[in-house]
Amino acid sequence: MSQKAVSSFDEDLVRSISASLDEPAWLTSSRLDAFRQFAALPPEKNPLYTKYVSTFSFPLDRFKIIPGRSEIDFRSFFQGFLTGKEKDIILQGNETQVHTELSRDLESQGVRLMSFHAALKQEEAAIRKLIEGRLVKSGSDRFAAFVNAFFSGGTFVRVPTGVSLDRPLRRMLLLDSPSTSIVEQTFVIAEEEAKLVYLEELYSKGVPSPAFVASTTEVLARPGSHVDFSSIQLLGDRTTHVSNRGIETSNDSKATLSSLSLGAEVSRSRTNFFLNGRGSLAEGFEIFFTDGKQRYDYETNLVHNSPDSTGSTQARGVLKGESQSIFKGMIKIVNAAKNSRSYLAHHAMLLERTAKSDGVPSLEIDNNEVRATHSASVAQIDEEQLFYLMARGLSQDEAKKMVVLGFFEPVLSRVPIEQTREGARFMIEGKWQGEKRRLADRETLLAETGELTPEVKETEDIFERHYKYR
Repeated sequence: MSQKAVSSFDEDLVRSISASLDEPAWLTSSRLDAFRQFAALPPEKNPLYTKYVSTFSFPLDRFKIIPGRSEIDFRSFFQGFLTGKEKDIILQGNETQVHTELSRDLESQGVRLMSFHAALKQEEAAIRKLIEGRLVKSGSDRFAAFVNAFFSGGTFVRVPTGVSLDRPLRRMLLLDSPSTSIVEQTFVIAEEEAKLVYLEELYSKGVPSPAFVASTTEVLARPGSHVDFSSIQLLGDRTTHVSNRGIETSNDSKATLSSLSLGAEVSRSRTNFFLNGRGSLAEGFEIFFTDGKQRYDYETNLVHNSPDSTGSTQARGVLKGESQSIFKGMIKIVNAAKNSRSYLAHHAMLLERTAKSDGVPSLEIDNNEVRATHSASVAQIDEEQLFYLMARGLSQDEAKKMVVLGFFEPVLSRVPIEQTREGARFMIEGKWQGEKRRLADRETLLAETGELTPEVKETEDIFERHYKYR
């Protein structure tokens, strides 16, 4: 089958990017295979969701990719976004990685925090194995194929066997009128019995300009390991954000993904949890707050491939203005996954009648000896709650804010990463007030608010309380 260019994205650009990064031939070939699938795939493969495509689509041909790197003055570019206390962090300005810092004690233990292409030069065989066994496969989604074909950077994180980190590894991406699209791949690996926390932060500064940020992220939790992954997205109002994530758990391992999305004009997220080990646990926590004409398109799937596995994902969103969202999700339990338990929930609150949200949860169960449930709700803000609060002296705006924060709390309080849990409420309140607040450290939060968010709650057994399939 002959291949044709999709706008300015063609095979010549694939080869140009690969050549500019001095990549081996096998990786160029992998990119070209991904491009062919990108050119052939429709915007949406699942017939259940095709009717929503036009609402959440965007013109890809308005963006471009230029191989190369911009020159950035590190100190001036990140001024106001760093406190000087940051450790174990990768900083990226536009498409350029400008600074990497990893403590000597972590480096001596074999911990790796580096760019994708630095890892490719040091450990080509290991990177090739990751690429060839991708969780985010090109055939699964058009934009996964796009990133696999056109990525120009990324991050590689690995914690070796038996190493348990007592502080988070971080990555911060900061955009300021980028001249090219940001397209990247991230791999986060916890080897056997390892433990790590990883924080990803995406921000924009200056006057918002059109920008495109696309990424794939793969989290691999080896047997007995524990990974907590957090993503904060506060990109500019004219940014389009596309994310594809794959999280794999092995025997007796645990992985959590906490996502807070407040920015971007269009945000498209696809997350797949693959529970591929006996006794494994995967949890997802997704929180979003939209206003204006923001459009958020989310899909999360829990795929149980092994017995005695437990998965859950909970999404909560609040919508203002003319913003729109859709949450799509699937619980899939294969025949071999006996005694698995799974839970999928999406709840949205509309603050204005011009806002709109849809939820499409689904089940595909091939084993009778399991517990699985899904739920979804979309409703206007509770007028009785507002009346109660206003009757006790609060203004309407303060009353609405309290109801919104309370609506998020059942999910927020379960987020396992302390810094994300404490900072999320601070950032949500900032958006309510029209401010863009970055993820703050504990000292800043105490200085700004005088309080911290509640500690994470003990996990309750949601399956004993409510389930629809057993």
